[in-house]
Amino acid sequence: MPINAIRSLYFPKFRNLMYTHTLLSTAFWLQQIVVGWLVFDQTKSPLFTSLAIGIDTIPILFGGFIGGSIVDRFNPKKCIIFVTVGQFIGITTLVAMMYLNLFSIWYIYPIVFFMGSTWVVYEPAKITLGMKLVDKDSITNIFGMWICGFNLPRIVSSILAGYLIVFIGVKFALLVESLIIFCAFLSIALMDYQHSFTQKTKISTSEIYTDIKNLIRIIKNSDILTGFFLLSFIPIFLLLPSTTGLLPVYASDVLELDARGLGSLQAFSGIGQITGIFVIGMLKQNRMSKYAIWCIYASACFGTFFAISNIYYLSILFIMFVNFCIGVFHNSSAFIMFTNIDEHYRGRLAGLQISSFGLFIVGTTLSGGLANVYGPSISTLTSMVLIIATSSIILAKFRTIYSFQ
Repeated sequence: MPINAIRSLYFPKFRNLMYTHTLLSTAFWLQQIVVGWLVFDQTKSPLFTSLAIGIDTIPILFGGFIGGSIVDRFNPKKCIIFVTVGQFIGITTLVAMMYLNLFSIWYIYPIVFFMGSTWVVYEPAKITLGMKLVDKDSITNIFGMWICGFNLPRIVSSILAGYLIVFIGVKFALLVESLIIFCAFLSIALMDYQHSFTQKTKISTSEIYTDIKNLIRIIKNSDILTGFFLLSFIPIFLLLPSTTGLLPVYASDVLELDARGLGSLQAFSGIGQITGIFVIGMLKQNRMSKYAIWCIYASACFGTFFAISNIYYLSILFIMFVNFCIGVFHNSSAFIMFTNIDEHYRGRLAGLQISSFGLFIVGTTLSGGLANVYGPSISTLTSMVLIIATSSIILAKFRTIYSFQ
């Protein structure tokens, strides 16, 4: 049976969680455009720009699994409230510094780093809470809803950010972001949710170590989990740094666009991912593994076309198809992994997955450094070759994922 693309939205409490997620995603994409454009405008450095966009993933790299362990033991709603408060403190600090003329471009890095540290618990809390708010038949759908809730704001925020920067200025754009985060706080704080687990007041280092050991054992004992977990590193480490981290550089230097053009590229990236989500939602569940594998290779092909294009409308088309493939891959691989692990380990699996997002900063540093020397096109082409090579090695090692039903 095809997956009902909007089934989970029939549950009022899940809709409330989606409001919060959509608002936080709107703020995130505003920040990506504004900060990326601000840093590149002042430094003209692909490396510094990539670092500003990706530095918020460093805490996730080292703390993501801890976040998953915390969420499995505490109220996930309170964890999300913590995220919104941390995000609000970070962005209002940045806004206040700019309005008080205390701002320096180098202050962006520690502030964005701090905001990233609050994301450590968000992904596992969102997954754990969301799966409790819908029935069993709707669980397959919520991953697509979250990606849509992440990418619909990408379309609106990207275009909005470009126009705000051009016509009103960076300070006002960041002020808008702070107001959106405050609305996200109100949305989750007012949601009626009673946590059913016995809450602990603290978590020991030995418990975290045991959690890590047990989860790794579970993943290692399943070729399906191991194969898809390794494949999930590829978009984060190789694809996104080249197509997202370097996007301000492409917009300014290759396509000769202003902030509105950068916003358009981000917007069509979001359209691509959302389209991918709705397409996968209409296809059969027993072919999810094949869809994921096809899209890894297709993303590298379209990424290659994007790297060599210097025509605006062709670049929009190629970046949209790259993100279509990312949307299909993320939704299908998440469905496979989270439905093939015990529900008591889902928070920890989400924590381990979000730790892998910390590789984004490694990828952006390498792609930005390569772009500094050889230009963004060579940097992106190198990444596409590596995507094909590493995917082929993983699939040769774990052949059973081809036939997974």
